[in-house]
Amino acid sequence: MAAGRSASLCWSLLSACVLLVSADTNITAEHGETVTLPCRAPNKETICVVEWGRSDLWPEYVLFYRPAGIDPDYQHPSFVNRVDLQDRQMKDGDVSVVIQNVTIDDTGRYECRVVKCRRAQRLQIPNVHSDPISVVYLRVAPPEPKTITAEPGQTVTLPCRAPNNNLIVVDWSRTDLDPEYMFLYRDGHFDADNQHPSFKNRVELQDRQMKDGDVSVILKDVTTADSGKYECRIKEKGTSRAVLGSEPISTITLRVVARTGQVGRSNDGEDEDDGSAGLTAGLSVCAGLLVVVAAVVGLLIYRYKKQSQASDMQPV
Repeated sequence: MAAGRSASLCWSLLSACVLLVSADTNITAEHGETVTLPCRAPNKETICVVEWGRSDLWPEYVLFYRPAGIDPDYQHPSFVNRVDLQDRQMKDGDVSVVIQNVTIDDTGRYECRVVKCRRAQRLQIPNVHSDPISVVYLRVAPPEPKTITAEPGQTVTLPCRAPNNNLIVVDWSRTDLDPEYMFLYRDGHFDADNQHPSFKNRVELQDRQMKDGDVSVILKDVTTADSGKYECRIKEKGTSRAVLGSEPISTITLRVVARTGQVGRSNDGEDEDDGSAGLTAGLSVCAGLLVVVAAVVGLLIYRYKKQSQASDMQPV
């Protein structure tokens, strides 16, 4: 009987472990999508604390929920107003979270933890320190590159949007240049010292307040030398990730095409012809030659007809 009770107890403990620890889940999403990270807790007791975290962030909380509701004071700034419980009633222990407008910076390993109310009374919130009951790895694919076509002299906008405006670095760069920065903003100031000379006094933020994460830039008086691939990167407050080591959140290919006979400008500031002016001049010369040839042929034909008429009028 004792052996039977021991076996039953072991089986119960094993079942509890199965309920508490779920297998890792892998989710792949596209830039800008809304995703759900699943997590389900046993519902035998009332849940007082729900914690979703990423250990590579500081603060690490993606979502921190307690009886009063979601607490943004412990939440990482990049997730404020973007993350919510799928079911705030947590019916049947559902503590899954929904993340809106995901970007590649949301890629990472997410851990879900819960604390029952009876245990929460003995803990110092928010120091939960419990084992995760669900682990989800989220991978967000980079956005599709965009192509913008313009003519020399025009003003263009290169679009880029971050998850929010809690930013300490905004970097627009072209890797084929040295220095590669087209625009660099950090610690609340525009950094002109590291900007490529060809962009001096021609680039600015579309919205200096970066409202809703708008870090698009305006490039004035574009030239053919501005053609290339531009990458937008950001660094958010609370992240240790280096900007140039991160994936771009926006990639724009700019094509500046000169009209026929229009002169562009090279990277060193010198004028460069797109070749159409020489082609036009060549065509003009050819057209002139054709006119001369046509005139000579016409004159020869005229003289031949006059001679024929004179011969016919002579007496036999």
